[in-house]
Amino acid sequence: MAADAPRVTGQTGADAPVTLATVVDCLGPGTVAVCAAPHGLGAPVRTLAVHEGPAGSGRSGPDRPGGLLLGIGTGGEARELIRAAAGSGASAVIVKNGGDGTGLRDAGALGTEHGVAVLALAADQDWTDLIGRLRALLAVRIGPGTQRAAMLGRRHDLVSLANALSRLVNGSVMIFTPSQELLATSRLGPGDDEMRRAAVLDQHGPVGYRARLVELGVYRRLWSGSEVVDVAAVPELGAGRRLAAAVRAGTENLGSIWVAEGAEPLAANASALLADAATVALGVLLGLDQEEVARRRLDEELFGRALLGDVDPRLAASHLAVEPGTPVSVMIADLSAHDARLGAADLYRAREEALRRLAGYRWRALATTGPSRVVLALVGPADRDGMRRAADAVGAAVAEAVGARPRIGIGPCVPHLGELPASRMEAELVVRALARRDEVRSACLEDVRGTANLLLLGETVTADRRLQEGPVHRLRAHDQRRGTAYTETLAAYLDAFGDTAAASRELNVHANTLRYRLGRIRELTGLDLGDPYERLNAAVQLFALGPAGLVVEHEKIPKTSSPPTNRGGAPGLHTTDHHHPATGTGL
Repeated sequence: MAADAPRVTGQTGADAPVTLATVVDCLGPGTVAVCAAPHGLGAPVRTLAVHEGPAGSGRSGPDRPGGLLLGIGTGGEARELIRAAAGSGASAVIVKNGGDGTGLRDAGALGTEHGVAVLALAADQDWTDLIGRLRALLAVRIGPGTQRAAMLGRRHDLVSLANALSRLVNGSVMIFTPSQELLATSRLGPGDDEMRRAAVLDQHGPVGYRARLVELGVYRRLWSGSEVVDVAAVPELGAGRRLAAAVRAGTENLGSIWVAEGAEPLAANASALLADAATVALGVLLGLDQEEVARRRLDEELFGRALLGDVDPRLAASHLAVEPGTPVSVMIADLSAHDARLGAADLYRAREEALRRLAGYRWRALATTGPSRVVLALVGPADRDGMRRAADAVGAAVAEAVGARPRIGIGPCVPHLGELPASRMEAELVVRALARRDEVRSACLEDVRGTANLLLLGETVTADRRLQEGPVHRLRAHDQRRGTAYTETLAAYLDAFGDTAAASRELNVHANTLRYRLGRIRELTGLDLGDPYERLNAAVQLFALGPAGLVVEHEKIPKTSSPPTNRGGAPGLHTTDHHHPATGTGL
C-alpha cells in the first residue's frame, strides 16, 4: 500500500524471504492487527526470535536483520522490547493485545519512532500456536520476488484442475471468485448450455442467471454451508443442472467451483469429486498474490480504525491512496434484522458484491464489515441525489448477495478522512432510526429527523436518573408489582394523540376499558394528561424505554374465564387490577 514500501528483488525460490504482508495474510485479521508499519508491509522477515520475560531482562533480539521478535511475557511494557528490536535490525515485533486500546496506540507510535513494525496478537490467541504457524511459514519461504510468476503458474494450475475435474465428472467446470468473476474454465464442448457459454464469453456469471440463483437461495446455501449444493436446471434461461462447492479458508470465501451437466448425466460420484477438487483449489487460491491480499486486508483494517478516529488521518490517507482534502461519505448497510441466518461468510460476499456494483457506477469505495453490517465510504465529492443512487445500488447488491434487503444509513459528505467518524456516527444514527421505525430502506438524516432527534434525547434521559423519575417510573413499578400493562396503555394513548378510539383499536380493547385504564393511571401516578408539558415529558420517557421497555416483566397472572363487565365505564366499580383475556394485559 505505501508507495515507499521496500521491495526485495533479485531473489527467487528458497532464497526469497517472507514479507510482513505474507505474515499478516497467513495469520489472518482475526489473529493479528497491524499497529504500525513504518516501512510498509514489503519489509522482509527472515528469522523468528522469542523474547521471554519482562522487557530488559537481558534476552537479545533476532541474531540478524529482518527478524520477527515475539514479546512473550512483556505485558504492556513494549518500550524496551521495541528498542531492542530496532537495535538488532528486526523488521517487526508482536505483542499481546490486552484489550487496552491506548497501550496499542502507544506501541504503534513507538514502533513508528524506531522504524519497527508492531503487530498485536489477539487476546484469545495462543503464543505456542502462533510460533508453530510462523515457523511453518518461514520454512516455505515464499517471497515477493516470485509473486507474479507464481500467480501465473497458479492460474495455470486452476485451468488444469478444471480440465481434470471435467473429465472425471463428465461435465464442464468453472471456477469463480466470490463476486462471480471467472478465474478458470474447462474447455468448451458441444454439450455446453447457453449460460455456460455466456459466462466464458463475458468472463463473469450472467446477471440474469445469478438473480435467479439468489431467488432460489443457492448463494445463501453455498456461502453458509460446507456441503456441495445441487442446483436444479433453469430451462427458461438455457441453464442445465449444476453442482457447486465453495472454496473456503475458515469463514472467508475465496471462490467457488461449478460443475455444469451437459448432454450426458454427471458421474454418480460427481459431488464427492467436486468436494475433493474444492480442497485442492483452496491451496491454489491461497497462493494467488498473497501480498496483494494482505495489503487489501490492511486497507480494511486501517479503514475500520479511521471510522473510529483511532488512526492518524494523514497516515490512513497515505496507505489508502486517498488524496488529502478528498471528500468522503459513509454508508452503512445493516442486516441485523436477519441475524439468525447470516454469518461472516455472507457479510464477506455482501461487501464484495457492493464494491463491485459501486465500481460499475464508477464510484471508488472503501469497505469493511462489522457485526451484521457492511460499512462503506464513497471517496470523492457526492451530492444528496448521488448518495441516494449509490445507496440503492448497494441495497440491490447486498440483497442479491445474501437474499435479504438491508437498512441503509447515509452519512453526510465530509471534507476529508479526518472527519470520517462524524459521517459514520450520523449514518449509525439513521440506521437506528430506521430500526426504531421498523422500516427497511435507505435514508439520510433528513428523512428520519424526528425519530433520530428523539433517540438522542432518549440517550440523555437514560443517562440521567433525574430525568427518569416521575409518573412513568411509578407506572412501570406498579406494572411490575401487579402484572398490569398501564405503561403500554399510556404509550398507545399518547401515540394516538389522545384519540381514544384509535388507541383502543391498537390495544384491542373496548373504548370504555381504555378510559378506565387512563383513570387508573392518573390515580396511581398523579399524571395530568390535560397538561401538555406533562404529556410531552411522559412521551419522551416512554420513547426512551423503547418498544421492549413498554412490556414490563412480571409474574404470570391466571387468565379469567370472562372479560370484565365495565360496560358503563364507571371506574369506581373496580377496586383491583384485572387481567384482560383478549390481550393478556392488565386493566
